[in-house]
Amino acid sequence: MQQHEKGNVFTGRMAGSHYRRWSRLLGMGDGFYGRIAGTVVLRPGMRALDLGCGPGSLCYALAQSATPQAEVIGLDLSPDQLAEARRRTRDCACQTRFLLASMDEVPLPDNSVDLVVSSLALHETPPQVRRGAIAEVARLLRPGGRFILADLGRPGFGLWSMIWLPMIYLHRHHRHHPAQGESYETLCQDQGLLLEQQSRINSMVHRQVFRTQKQAQAAA
Repeated sequence: MQQHEKGNVFTGRMAGSHYRRWSRLLGMGDGFYGRIAGTVVLRPGMRALDLGCGPGSLCYALAQSATPQAEVIGLDLSPDQLAEARRRTRDCACQTRFLLASMDEVPLPDNSVDLVVSSLALHETPPQVRRGAIAEVARLLRPGGRFILADLGRPGFGLWSMIWLPMIYLHRHHRHHPAQGESYETLCQDQGLLLEQQSRINSMVHRQVFRTQKQAQAAA
């Protein structure tokens, strides 16, 4: 893993198929990403963006239930991760493509995405990148669009808390986790994204769904 001004970059034996194998050992297999995607179905003409997509596991989960006329885009700082993501999604029915970029500098136009997702990626970035990434989410989402965010939250009692917590405290970037300062909910609210739903994926990972404020006002 390499340190980058925009966040941690997974490379070599910490990336690609190696990353996926380690992830499965930590409980992050296909079922884990399927629970993050939830009941989302990308209909014709819809576009989803995965910020910090890694080796493409969440992109794959979204593409599995998408119609052929939908599009899934993954974005990551690691060429090694993106190579695995391209390999894994190449046989999916819908269009998939991947961008080498930082999540606070997304090379897509305003109001061009129906769904933004991110799983266990924002905590790997410095606070200013997290704030910038959520500002990008608000810029990119079309009216009524949603943001599904799965990341580390306040630990609950359970197996995965006991397994993950020792590793978390060994890595200094976790000192900047929003739970210790600005919460994701606050950062999203500041950008006009309203919390619609929240749940736990496991005892360490929280799933939050935000919707653009414009849609909330229209529905009121």
